[in-house]
Amino acid sequence: MDIAQNISVEDMASIKLWLLQESQRLEYARRSFEKEKSEFEEKKQQFEDERRIVMASVQEQARKTELEAKNLATEKILFNQKLEILEGGFRSLCKEREEFETEKEKYRGRFAASGSGHLGSSVNVSAYQAGVFFNGVDNVLALKKRYRDLLKIFHPDNMDGDNETVQVINEEYAKLKEQF
Repeated sequence: MDIAQNISVEDMASIKLWLLQESQRLEYARRSFEKEKSEFEEKKQQFEDERRIVMASVQEQARKTELEAKNLATEKILFNQKLEILEGGFRSLCKEREEFETEKEKYRGRFAASGSGHLGSSVNVSAYQAGVFFNGVDNVLALKKRYRDLLKIFHPDNMDGDNETVQVINEEYAKLKEQF
């Protein structure tokens, strides 16, 4: 307390003034610091919000990519299965085509051996060949339709018609009609 007694009133007033000014400066500095701190906290919060949004977007994109990869794998499996089915069908068609061509050549050979180039002008139609006319017929309606179609083709009034072939067709038709 010796120091306070040795100081004059004017010095004391100047010290009080300096203390007041210093306290105001410190208060202003504290307020500025608090303001900067709150701005920093706002920017930090804004940055965290943006980071969360970006992370959510990245995670969503990763989920979409994963889902698309799964869908692609599934589609690839289905495509391969469809391809196998189509290849099997194609092989089957090729085999059936070869069998059909073989059978067609066999019938061509029989008709060529009989001395004619086509079925309509053959004079002697065997019973086996007559059965070929009605192959695949399994009911009365199909039988009648096939009979009418054959008569349109082989009727003697047609240019390539043949009376004997029509007689063989009529006999075979009568037999099959009795069976049904």
